[in-house]
Amino acid sequence: MFKNYIKIAWRNIKRNKGYSVVNIGGLTIGLSAVILMLFYISHENSYDVFHNDYDKLFRVERTYVSSIQSDIWDSSPYALSSELKSSIPEITNATSIRTTANYLSINDAMYHEKNGLFADHNFFKLFTLKLVKGDQYSALENPMSIVLSESLAKKLSPENNIIGKTVRIDKKYDCIVTGIFTDYPDNSHLKIDYLLSFSSYETITKNTLDAGWNANNASVYVRLDRNARIDNVSEKIKGVLADHLTLEDGIEELLSLRPVNDIYMKTSKVRGGGGNRSEITVLYLFLAVVIFTVLITLLNYINSSTAQVMKRELEIGIKKVMGSTKSHLRYQFITESLVMVSISFILAIGLVVLFLPLFNKIVGKNLSIIFSQDWPFFVYASLGTLLIGILAGLYPVFFLSSLKISSFLQGNSSIKRRAGLRKALVVFQLVLVIPLVFTSILIIEQFKYIEQRDIGFVKEDLLVSHVEITNDENREVLNTIGEQLLQNPNVLNYSISDSAPFGGGSNQSMDWEGNTTNGKAMIRLHRVDYDFLNTYQMTLTEGRGFSEDYATDIQSACIINQTALELFGWKNALGKEIDNGRLKVIGVVKDFNDYTAFKKIPPMILSMDKSSGSSYVTIKVASDKRAETQALVNTLFNNNFPENPIEFRFLDDEFDSNYLNSLKGTINIFIFFSVLAILLAVLGLYSLVSFSLKTQQKMIAIRKVLGANVENIFLILLKEYMILFSIATTLGLVTVYFIANKVIHVFAYHEGIKFTYFIIAGMLALFIVLFSVSSKIISAVLQNPIKSLRTE
Repeated sequence: MFKNYIKIAWRNIKRNKGYSVVNIGGLTIGLSAVILMLFYISHENSYDVFHNDYDKLFRVERTYVSSIQSDIWDSSPYALSSELKSSIPEITNATSIRTTANYLSINDAMYHEKNGLFADHNFFKLFTLKLVKGDQYSALENPMSIVLSESLAKKLSPENNIIGKTVRIDKKYDCIVTGIFTDYPDNSHLKIDYLLSFSSYETITKNTLDAGWNANNASVYVRLDRNARIDNVSEKIKGVLADHLTLEDGIEELLSLRPVNDIYMKTSKVRGGGGNRSEITVLYLFLAVVIFTVLITLLNYINSSTAQVMKRELEIGIKKVMGSTKSHLRYQFITESLVMVSISFILAIGLVVLFLPLFNKIVGKNLSIIFSQDWPFFVYASLGTLLIGILAGLYPVFFLSSLKISSFLQGNSSIKRRAGLRKALVVFQLVLVIPLVFTSILIIEQFKYIEQRDIGFVKEDLLVSHVEITNDENREVLNTIGEQLLQNPNVLNYSISDSAPFGGGSNQSMDWEGNTTNGKAMIRLHRVDYDFLNTYQMTLTEGRGFSEDYATDIQSACIINQTALELFGWKNALGKEIDNGRLKVIGVVKDFNDYTAFKKIPPMILSMDKSSGSSYVTIKVASDKRAETQALVNTLFNNNFPENPIEFRFLDDEFDSNYLNSLKGTINIFIFFSVLAILLAVLGLYSLVSFSLKTQQKMIAIRKVLGANVENIFLILLKEYMILFSIATTLGLVTVYFIANKVIHVFAYHEGIKFTYFIIAGMLALFIVLFSVSSKIISAVLQNPIKSLRTE
């Protein structure tokens, strides 16, 4: 029997080629969009789940709490890992890691690699990293050991015999290759191309590894026992730091556990580190678009299927006369729906495979379909598609099979009596469209705001590089280079600091004059020179900049940002003291953004303390001489620091990469799928209006015969849809207000929800309705009434 249903379904598809092409085409586009979005969502939700027992793997995070401030940090003291392992029985293993970037070379080829980690042998016990060569227990045991990814090993030594060879680090230090691991998966919050033994840390960085409990110089990860209760362990580790730190009254540093598979998606507001991060609200937006697209595709199919009722009423009536039961008819229509959806699903898979490279380029990912690995996803997708097929066939099935035989055979179509349902479908389509239109407008405008927002400094034409300073002689060399460069007309300014926006700086707990909160605040500290403000073209809102005319500037002067001014509660900051009188405020600088779009600017202090052991050199160059000046600067610095590989890059390129490009891909793909869903809704609305007008064709013809003019009939029909539009707009905009509030507060800085967004969304929705409705109404009104009445 089922085979017979399939044959009938196939014959109907072949007989109604135009209807079949439209239906299969709409379903294919809708399903391909849904599959692609779900594949993306599945990938985003798969970060760090490839680790063995990933549900027992956690990162330890540190929360700084005072009476006025609470910040979560991903860094902790290096010694914390061994302390936790020895003092908490439920913790079976623990390790500390620290990110690094180095120049790696073999022979003459040198590469700047940014995705390195300092780690020890415990790293392999927590993280799933497969060594294809070397022993995981000893690979990082000895000082000056390095383990490479397969890709990096091949790049450094194409002949593939790199084990035991010497890799030179930063043109100074020799490390022995002790292992090679398979390329670390992209779907991890960590980026790893090489591992350096932690016992090499002090030699390579010139910094003390175990610098005490006040030095938060590592990220700590722990693995819990299978039977451990997370809430119990969290309570035990919460106050561990308090046992090793002397904290002032009103200040706490608390520890907590973060599941490793939550780090990528739920830590956009956690300070420190870096690595791969996203925002879970963005994922929810994609999921909402998926749901809307499924509903729109489903409605489109139902509308299109129901529109065929007029052509098949006689067929159904005859089948009932010949003895077909309701269940037989229902099975037949569900089978037809499943055949149609199955064909569309197969074509949709083809479209997904075809457009995946373009999708990767837009969204900035490296997604790939490997059916042998991704078969669970496609099994679920196929089951979901079958469910869509059943749901899509339910309305036509129960509606058609329940109609009376007399209605069919007498030519009295019962479909005409379902006007209320058709109107409800129109309203529902529009209620789905309006949030998509509004959210797209909101996200586009928010991205424009981020892109155009005053970040507090001029990022263009700034060359920036980190230069290691080991003694006063090196600093004098930097000063001499600066004097030399400033004689070049293409060099406009030169500054030395311990940090630049998006890099460097430190955090200190400080008190301030007039503090009545009985607590300190964590302040971001930038150590700069006399030319820092001019080089970055920062704006002072109060006071003055650093000057050689004031001898005390280099000792105690400081400049605070506007966020710090607001925190301190001062009306006039000049002359106020910070950190128990160690610093005195000489100016207030406009806030500059050194964090992502998801984090607020912290309170900052600029001072002239030269105690830092490393420096950022920033050079302002002429905009029309960027390339040649960059080459000149790189040559000059590498000649003066032959043992330190130095490469100057333009800050605006780094800024766009770190600050904007991370958002662009996600926003572009969201807008693309939103527009696709809107277009599908327009097609569905167009189909629904066509179907509705067919049922009203005789009414239109009678009105014309009785003398009604075209304009009046047009307005009567249009009025009906404008009423439906008004209802849908009210429901849609009320719904979208709550959605928009969630979306907009993901960003640290935003313009808010403007009233003009509602107007624009409403106008676009109105245009969609008029575009979908007007042409069909005009076509129906202009039709010769004889065609509709000749059978009466």
